[in-house]
Amino acid sequence: MTYFYFIASDIELTGEAYKEYELYFEQSNERIKGFDFPVQIEIDNGIHTKEEAAILLEYIYKKAENQKRCTIQIAKLINSNRVPFKVLEKKQLFLHKIKSAEELLLPEGHLLTIKKVPVVY
Repeated sequence: MTYFYFIASDIELTGEAYKEYELYFEQSNERIKGFDFPVQIEIDNGIHTKEEAAILLEYIYKKAENQKRCTIQIAKLINSNRVPFKVLEKKQLFLHKIKSAEELLLPEGHLLTIKKVPVVY
């Protein structure tokens, strides 16, 4: 069994490769119940380390950079021919409130919705 990270959004996402970590953000058209948006990206073998989580967070920052508002959802799901993908729990965070990339290291079956909203200081 292999863990995948799936990424969905209300903005367009593109695939990217981070070869030094063997981390590949690949285009996907997977339909998974529990997501609010179509899945656009999958990461085979998921995210396991703080360094990989930092790459994912940087990717999210980069994609949200030119948006006033956007929503990105990520989930860690198990890929098995015997069981369909299933979201077990949902959580929400604001992008500007993320303190550490480690917050993106999700337990199996968890979906995290990250919202970027205008921040007034």
